[in-house]
Amino acid sequence: MNARERLAAVADWLGYNDEQLSFGLRNAFDALRLYDYSQAHPELPEMADEWEESDLIAALGYSPYEFDQSEAILSHEADTSGAGKAAEAIRAARKLLDSVAFVAKDGDTAPVIEALDEVIPA
Repeated sequence: MNARERLAAVADWLGYNDEQLSFGLRNAFDALRLYDYSQAHPELPEMADEWEESDLIAALGYSPYEFDQSEAILSHEADTSGAGKAAEAIRAARKLLDSVAFVAKDGDTAPVIEALDEVIPA
């Protein structure tokens, strides 16, 4: 099976699993890890959503069901991943840090602003 076929098989297999499982995966590579683990362990149920939590942890190093499920519900209604809103919040935080009087001495905010500037342009 070539890479394209393998990715298609993983996507198809993941689609038959409970949707909450997909929401709990940290990234797409974890879907591949989970699929590979299922292929290497034929004694497990065919679908990962039927596995014991210990098997999920053995495959991924964490349980994909241990996350705030309300995020999964809200994401059905979202048009974006929320990255744009996060960027806006970081920009607002940068402006606030640069203007707030929490500074004990000049330059206290500099390391924080520098770190923010490395991630998102002001």
